Amino acid sequence: MCQGGDEYFLVAIGGVVYPGFVRRAPNENGLRLWVEGDPTDPESKALATAMFQTLLGALRAFRAEAGELREEQLAGLGAGSIRDEAGNQWVGVGTVRVFVTFGDEVGAFAADVRAAIANSQGLRNALWLNGRLGRTGADYFMIHEYAQGDLGGRKGVRDALGVTADAQEKLRASTNNLSPLEGGRHAKGTGSASWGLEEQRGFTADLLKRWIHYRASAPADGRPGVVVPGGADHGRGREGRAMTEPGDGR
Repeated sequence: MCQGGDEYFLVAIGGVVYPGFVRRAPNENGLRLWVEGDPTDPESKALATAMFQTLLGALRAFRAEAGELREEQLAGLGAGSIRDEAGNQWVGVGTVRVFVTFGDEVGAFAADVRAAIANSQGLRNALWLNGRLGRTGADYFMIHEYAQGDLGGRKGVRDALGVTADAQEKLRASTNNLSPLEGGRHAKGTGSASWGLEEQRGFTADLLKRWIHYRASAPADGRPGVVVPGGADHGRGREGRAMTEPGDGR
């Protein structure tokens, strides 16, 4: 993790969703993952990877900016120093993000995640995708597809989560027309991308957070949960505001 605060949130969420899975090792940096099985068994490693990726996807839904991995920060030119021909050297300093939470916001969110993924395979798959290394527009597009499959198409997403059809279309058009170098889905687009990758990330985090809240109250896949207040009739979010741009809902 690039941010120390991210580790705190991941441990807190993991303690509720998968108790005992994510632990801090005494006198060591970083986190340790614990699963039952043979340490040399590929299946144990695959299980640990899937569980960690799901938790990371949940963390990134909790805060869109959270959950950046060191491997992602080191992509491309990396985070090393820069030198000129005279031998002068500059070292870039990363940004430190501070997240403010209120009351037991993290615990309540984690409890919702645990209940929601028990009720929806599509949501589990979507959180796993959101926890992938180096997400692109293709990942955000597929997460939206999983939401449509779980909730009954665009109309179902609108009615249950309060995500307007216009916002959903903007995501589709943006993922299809963003250039490959910027994380788009296709080598050549036919239109313009209203949202860059950062805006798509914010939209997806908000979508997932609403979906988690909705499915946490549902008894099983394919059955209705509690509709987000104000969402069914007016395409509005949890606070009664229309969701047409990334990060509008909370």
